[in-house]
Amino acid sequence: MLIKSIDDKSKLLALLEELLQSPVLNARQKDWAEEELLRVREGVRGERDAAHYIDAFFGNGKYHAVLHDLRISVEGEVAQIDHLIIARDLVFYLLETKSFGGDVTINEYGEFSVKYPGRPTYGIPSPFEQSRRHEQVLRKLLNKLEITGRAGRDLKFEHVVLIHP
Repeated sequence: MLIKSIDDKSKLLALLEELLQSPVLNARQKDWAEEELLRVREGVRGERDAAHYIDAFFGNGKYHAVLHDLRISVEGEVAQIDHLIIARDLVFYLLETKSFGGDVTINEYGEFSVKYPGRPTYGIPSPFEQSRRHEQVLRKLLNKLEITGRAGRDLKFEHVVLIHP
């Protein structure tokens, strides 16, 4: 069952487009605004496409709850979860969507890097570590709400990274 749809990010995109046209920006600032606009567009497209497929598979089901763009704050800690699927048996699937126009590599230590054409390879923060931090905040919230697993069992969390082609 779809509980929360993906957020509309058209205002953010419009703001970045307007900023890019501003005559008060210097060349370095315009370069930043242009790169930020491209990055946000890619991210929005990736999250929207992921939400489409998740909704098609789980959106009308009676054994899963689906929430997109879930922002939670507990005791000063914040988590922005791209997609959360809660299974009937209280297994929480945290899905993190990433979009890259380059080649992504994950080494044997779980470190991520990306290589864009004509640019050097550079490291990026691990989406799995990001998702695990989100889990910690979500666990705090569930504890505050006194939500526990069936028959007193621990809640189970699974982490998935979706990489948009």
